[in-house]
Amino acid sequence: MSEEQSSESLKFTERLAWLGFMLFFVVVLVIYIARGIGLERDVTEANRELLQTQMRLAQYTRDEVPRPAAVGLTNAQIQAMQRRGIARPELQLRRDLTEQPELIPHEPVLGGSMFFVPEGIHILNDRWVLATFEDGHIRGQMLLEYDVVHGNVMWQVIESYLE
Repeated sequence: MSEEQSSESLKFTERLAWLGFMLFFVVVLVIYIARGIGLERDVTEANRELLQTQMRLAQYTRDEVPRPAAVGLTNAQIQAMQRRGIARPELQLRRDLTEQPELIPHEPVLGGSMFFVPEGIHILNDRWVLATFEDGHIRGQMLLEYDVVHGNVMWQVIESYLE
């Protein structure tokens, strides 16, 4: 082989290698673009499904209260009551109320006596209590307002009813 043929063969081989590289590059580029288009379709479909689900959820929850009302004493209210002389506010408020059945404005029936149901006493906040009372035959609930002064609890009946 002559030098000229060898040079031509080398140029052909070099061109063939470049052509192979370019062909490989084009194939990779086509695959990359095809995958990108497929991913775009997947994301579009997922967004559409998410929107439909959110719309269904909005229909189910449109009449619901967004969050429940806070019931009970906050840490700040507990600390304020502790400064006013009550070490364990919820426990002591329940105990003080159960010891005062005379606050119940309803007469007992069939010889019973009215009393507060301990597990039916709910401290709503640092001002009000919802309490269940009964005499063994009839039952009712009442809303009471309270104030703590020097460790003493002052109760006032706001409203009561029999069930």
